[in-house]
Amino acid sequence: MDPISREGLARLEHLLAEHIGAPREHGENAGRVEPLRRQVRHAVTGIDAYLGAVEAGSSAAGLRERALDLWQGLERIATAFPEPAVGIGVVGPPVRSASPA
Repeated sequence: MDPISREGLARLEHLLAEHIGAPREHGENAGRVEPLRRQVRHAVTGIDAYLGAVEAGSSAAGLRERALDLWQGLERIATAFPEPAVGIGVVGPPVRSASPA
């Protein structure tokens, strides 16, 4: 079974967005976070293009290998964070932080 799916991509993207945070122009982490944010955005865009081609019935054979590389890159980034590091692409719904009562 192909590990790449829209649902899995949404979960990975959501998890990474929560960990990386909102774009910032200033601050001590701004210089390190923005390249990571661009890398994630690039990977998500590439995987989305692959999924779009598959859904449209196009021959996506050439795109599949690249999409798989991008997917594995997102999983490697996600494993750098203290949240669930195993099987992120196949785990349940996106991680939500608890809001104060």
